[in-house]
Amino acid sequence: MSNARNLANLLGASSTVPASGMPNGSWIMIHSQALGADAAQVIFNSTYITTAYDDYVMIGKSCTPTTDSDEGVIRVSVDNGSNLITCDHARSYLQLTSSAAQGAERGRSTNIQMATDLGNDANQGGYFQAWFYGLNSTSHNKFMNFTYTGKHASDEYTWRGGANIETTSAVNYLAFKYDAGNVAAGSRVALYGIKGSNHS
Repeated sequence: MSNARNLANLLGASSTVPASGMPNGSWIMIHSQALGADAAQVIFNSTYITTAYDDYVMIGKSCTPTTDSDEGVIRVSVDNGSNLITCDHARSYLQLTSSAAQGAERGRSTNIQMATDLGNDANQGGYFQAWFYGLNSTSHNKFMNFTYTGKHASDEYTWRGGANIETTSAVNYLAFKYDAGNVAAGSRVALYGIKGSNHS
């Protein structure tokens, strides 16, 4: 059978390859949000976080706080946001402009802090990826790690870190927000599932 016919059989009536036709390890976009107006947070609940995948990746693009010098955070819940999980989290940072600076920060709260004192300058924003592992497990705590690069209140920085999501219950809620203000219009956030991550 020709390659063209193989592709035609895979696509069917669609112009994109369905998730069922993708190999294990593929990132499958589950849901994306492009904010047309400021929002308190961007939520992915049990409609999107299911047993179809065990591992997930959240990606943010052009994300900007409405309040200057704000913290970019992620929140986690096992009951669709009614109660938030307290997590130990830590991150290291590198200053990208002006002069060399580096260091480490940590905390413990219901906000997993990815970045510090982010600026609300027009046409700047920040970009992040956050990986979540084993969210369906009912026997082990979960872990996550992240990178965030963007405009600080005064200079540009990059952060990387992780968190211990301290629950043995299945997680069904993830939210991206800023600690004080809203997520500004124009911010884009998407959630991907890793195909095959729910293997035995």
